[in-house]
Amino acid sequence: MLLHLAPGTWSLSWILAATACVLGLIIGSLATLNYRRLADSNDALPLGLMGLGLLSLPHLSGGIVEGLAFYPLLSALSALMFGFRFTLLLSATCQAINVGAGLGHWDSFGPSMLVSVALPAAWALGFLAAAQRWWPCNFFVYVWINGFFGAAIGTVLCHLVAVVSLIAFGGYEWTYLSRYFLPFGLMMTFPEGFITGAFLTMLVLYRPDWVYTFRDSVYQMDGPPK
Repeated sequence: MLLHLAPGTWSLSWILAATACVLGLIIGSLATLNYRRLADSNDALPLGLMGLGLLSLPHLSGGIVEGLAFYPLLSALSALMFGFRFTLLLSATCQAINVGAGLGHWDSFGPSMLVSVALPAAWALGFLAAAQRWWPCNFFVYVWINGFFGAAIGTVLCHLVAVVSLIAFGGYEWTYLSRYFLPFGLMMTFPEGFITGAFLTMLVLYRPDWVYTFRDSVYQMDGPPK
């Protein structure tokens, strides 16, 4: 989902509030980022690959309402692989490049980042923390509970918040969005969950050092006790 509506669609108060919030998160992330991870190939290479995905997928998006496109967000996958700070900065860079290339509008940068990146990324990490507390720490729970269901539920939340913001600040009506936007947005829940769960499965099995939130010792992947 790319909330890049035509200029003048969003209310000025929402643009300013969302942009200020996103800029605050970006500044906070830059101030607290562990830059040494960028020198590590286990972080730099997957970050580059994720960046290519975030740059490319919006160009393959589809939708009925102009400016409201649908495609896998990868926000939950990115958050579980790299953490919130790297996810936010990488997504902001990719969205800025796409907007500069003509895909979207600058006045929608803040709302789009807040709803389609910051929200699902924060939800994925919060869901992970809750699962680590209330569920057994094993491979199945990490991949399916955190990966599949966490990303799927986050996508539902993302689209519901998008509908509320479009009604409150974008001048849209519920009858219109319930027919032309929300049903198609909710259809993205399974693809988002499947992509996140499938990629996490392969990465945890073959390249666990690429997944920041996964530890063999925590999720009992070190083999049977000796």
